[in-house]
Amino acid sequence: MRVLYISEVQWLSQASRKHHMVRRFPRDWEVVFLSPINAKRGENSFQLRPDPHVPNVRFLSLALPKPDSTLAVARVLSEALSFVGMRGLRSTMDSFKPDIIVTSYIWASPVLPHARSRGIPVVYDCNDLHPDFYPARAAEAEEAFRTLVCSADEVVASSARLKEICGRGVVIGNGVDLDLFKGRVNRPLPRAITESPIGSCERLVAYVGSVNRRVDFRMLEALAAAALDEGDVGIVCIGRIYDAVRSEVEALAERYRDHILFTGLVPYEELPTYLSHASVGIAPFVLDERTQAINPNKLYMYAAMEQNIVSTPFSADIKEHGDLIFTADDPDSFARAVKQALGDEERRRAVRDRIAVPNSWDEKAHVFCELLSRVASGGREKA
Repeated sequence: MRVLYISEVQWLSQASRKHHMVRRFPRDWEVVFLSPINAKRGENSFQLRPDPHVPNVRFLSLALPKPDSTLAVARVLSEALSFVGMRGLRSTMDSFKPDIIVTSYIWASPVLPHARSRGIPVVYDCNDLHPDFYPARAAEAEEAFRTLVCSADEVVASSARLKEICGRGVVIGNGVDLDLFKGRVNRPLPRAITESPIGSCERLVAYVGSVNRRVDFRMLEALAAAALDEGDVGIVCIGRIYDAVRSEVEALAERYRDHILFTGLVPYEELPTYLSHASVGIAPFVLDERTQAINPNKLYMYAAMEQNIVSTPFSADIKEHGDLIFTADDPDSFARAVKQALGDEERRRAVRDRIAVPNSWDEKAHVFCELLSRVASGGREKA
């Protein structure tokens, strides 16, 4: 089967849901992965190139628009980029002749009529509340999102809340690579930690993921203040720091420099090394409409590494595991929950088997591939 996957992120940039799925597609499937150019990361591929590790996958960057780009020139040229990028997208579609199109990129909605005229079914993989990524063009983003939801042959949602927002679809959640995240093992402490003041802390708490407006900094500050009182607890936040919160990150890091470290982006393959040294994984997300829709990868990573988990009760996926996950909805109780989790060995022993193992990426990809095969052959999932 030939699959054209249109994504909002580049093939070499991340280890996202779509990457985990595509890398587990059957080896006799041919995949072309299309994504917008990205001036900041410098990983654009203007020629179709094969992935060196997954040879049935080729990837290409097109001049597709990012309407809320931080680059002023990109915003000004958005309409022109859209015209050029959509022509490139249609051209690739015509030359590749896919059996099915999968997209997680809402701005691809204008190509739906072109796909329909050629009898190519389209699946929308709704892995996040995508319109919220484009606040400067909220109305246009909502229109593109709704067009895609209504016109796609099938919608796959990564959480029950996203399915509810879409009004249709099938839930296939997120997962974890159980072969990579094998539980707590004896690994050397990463240099980023040993060379920082938190390297002397006896106990570590970890946050993995983007550091952006989803993070409730009140929770982090309360936890850092409690760590200061405890004396032997360090907090390591592992993930890309977004410009919108950089000043808050820098202020927090300076105020509690002996107890909190922001590493910035870390290669996905190195995450188990960091997590092996942490007893607790945290998800201090704000409570709002966008976070209600998240089915967080970090939840399954923490569980696979046999860490206790402390989270705000931001989504149904967190509340579902309320007997295993410590939850708190205000800063003081969040800090107290982390302190309790640091000393709870009994709960830690259960999280891998009950949260991580049933949610492997292998299993999620298998279900996803079965759905794609059915839709490509003219069938649809029952909602």
